[in-house]
Amino acid sequence: MLNTELNEIKNNFLLFDDQLDKFEYLIDIGKSCKGMKDEDKIERNQIIGCASQSWVVCNKKNNQFFIDVDSEAHIVRGLLSILQAAMQGLSKENIIDLDGEKILNEIGLGNSITSQRMNGFLSALSTIKQLVKQYD
Repeated sequence: MLNTELNEIKNNFLLFDDQLDKFEYLIDIGKSCKGMKDEDKIERNQIIGCASQSWVVCNKKNNQFFIDVDSEAHIVRGLLSILQAAMQGLSKENIIDLDGEKILNEIGLGNSITSQRMNGFLSALSTIKQLVKQYD
């Protein structure tokens, strides 16, 4: 089930028939991402497996997790922003249960991205799952 923010993204993707228009919107999502502070863009926070330099920081408040993401590439930042929208405020168990391919398919982007970008997206999700598992 999609949360409100993801549902809005899905509805916006449905407006586009042309793949290029979808990518322009994905780039717009990336450009509107607030990103991260430069001091958080360190090796420890890097996402391994992304084609471009990308970072994630995970924080827990009560039993909810919140992530910040950033990337040097707007398309990747857009994909990470979608992932961020999918999991903000979720519990550890809900994040571990997330299926990255299902998220992209539900918003209508699953068949539009290259296998390299899909692998990077799934690597980012895997990294986040490992981060939340470290919390008690």
